[in-house]
Amino acid sequence: LELRRLVQQARAVPMSASCMLNREDVIEAIDTAVGGLKADFDRYAASRSTGGERRAAEILDQAHAEAAAIISQTEVARAAEAQAAEILARARAESEELLVEADRYVETRLAAFEAELQVTTSRVATMRQRLLDRSHLGDQAAAGEAAWPTTWDG
Repeated sequence: LELRRLVQQARAVPMSASCMLNREDVIEAIDTAVGGLKADFDRYAASRSTGGERRAAEILDQAHAEAAAIISQTEVARAAEAQAAEILARARAESEELLVEADRYVETRLAAFEAELQVTTSRVATMRQRLLDRSHLGDQAAAGEAAWPTTWDG
């Protein structure tokens, strides 16, 4: 603004569009304008820097939040894996217990069946002996042993 005022108030050179200016006044006005520009530029750079720092801080905060979310998800995944392993171990233990219990039941039933078969076989042998004694078939058994099998293997 000062430079403009100097040019407007300068004395005109006759018969031309030129004017006469005081060199020192014009240089001083230019220096003032340049100095003002430098100060304006410094303020702009500082405000730009502050805005950039603010944006950088926002980006860092966002990155920290995302990292916390990822860590939280990782912790949830670890907890889920631990819980799944625990459930699987319990299921395997229960399965093993059921298998042992089933084997114990089957073994008990087979043992009872074996005992009943032994009693039945003993009774059959006793009844055969009585039959042989009563009918005197024991004397003929030597002659016709093939007719009366003593075992039922085949």
